[in-house]
Amino acid sequence: MATTQKHPPRPKPIEHAPLRLTAHKCRDREGQVQWTWRARLTGEDGKRKNVTLKHAETGSRWFGPKEKVAVRAAAAALLADGLPSSSRSESWEVRTLGDLLDLWVDHQRSRSDISPKTFDHYDLCARHLVGKLRDVLIDRVDGGTLEGYREARLREKASPRLVLQELKILAQLWRWGRQRDYVPLRDFPCVRVNIDPTKFVIEHRTPSVDEVAKVLGALDGESRLVVLLLATTGARVSEVCSLRRCDLDPRNGRLTLDGKTGTRLFPLPGHVAAKVLGRADGSEALLLDLPPHADQCVRSTLNRACKRAGVPRFTPHGLRRMVVDTMVRSGVEVATAAKLTGHSVEVMLRLYRQVSDEDRVLAVAAAKLGHFGQGGDVLQGPWPAKTGT
Repeated sequence: MATTQKHPPRPKPIEHAPLRLTAHKCRDREGQVQWTWRARLTGEDGKRKNVTLKHAETGSRWFGPKEKVAVRAAAAALLADGLPSSSRSESWEVRTLGDLLDLWVDHQRSRSDISPKTFDHYDLCARHLVGKLRDVLIDRVDGGTLEGYREARLREKASPRLVLQELKILAQLWRWGRQRDYVPLRDFPCVRVNIDPTKFVIEHRTPSVDEVAKVLGALDGESRLVVLLLATTGARVSEVCSLRRCDLDPRNGRLTLDGKTGTRLFPLPGHVAAKVLGRADGSEALLLDLPPHADQCVRSTLNRACKRAGVPRFTPHGLRRMVVDTMVRSGVEVATAAKLTGHSVEVMLRLYRQVSDEDRVLAVAAAKLGHFGQGGDVLQGPWPAKTGT
């Protein structure tokens, strides 16, 4: 892999009671990297407020990655002035899709249960939608409107899968509006987007432990290390690619993973920790020496390694499912497995646990289903006829 890095890692959150400050968006202007920071506060009424900080001296909302003192000063000024509301007035009139989109984006910005990356995705989709549908009246939204949007986006050479995702966001927006009486109580129109299966394929295959071992044997250097960490921790590829040297505790091999569900600790096995402990110098530098757009680079590298190893293709997310399956089959408590992989128990079992035919056979044997006799034998018929009284 190449050894250049486009941007430094995202600065760690700052606790400034009663606020939690998090770096949100990054930009690079004339070689100077800057971040926007957000302040989050949960009030006594349980409602969350989310406000972008402004630099006390310049009035800008952009800060350098090392300007933590300035970020704290902006938070102190915010508290001194009184934290403003992050949402629009409840009396805001919703006439067009643009009005509804503005309200929905404000709501997403105020949520503390989604990551900045997820919000950026919502925001990007919303900007595409607003660019073409802002002035469409809520009462005029129908199948023809959405079909026109689909065709316009495809003419712009947008990916069919992206167009489909934008329409799903719009359907989600419509359901959100219905719950708040912003839109009529009718179903959202269904519009199809044809996706060529030869060009757009999502690989859902879960590899076996033996297959992963073969793929690791076909890799070396940094490529092997990143796949080893993915196959050990079951972490999301973005979580592993963004690891910093300060995220690894050299005393006990504990790795701090930071994802969309928050931070979590993962105790690395000794032989895996030994491969990276020499890098744990406490700095903010990246733990792994990866190129820009590392997520996609890892996927491409894994794809080529599968081909060299003669293993059916799988993705980094397939490794995530493999780790879940391995833990559950080994008898690890479900709640513990969910904590280690950053899931809720429900999501882990519904989306990641892959029940195989072998699992079913072992479950029947372990539960001794069909065994009713004292010696463990199945009772055989025929049974004597029951006499009446």
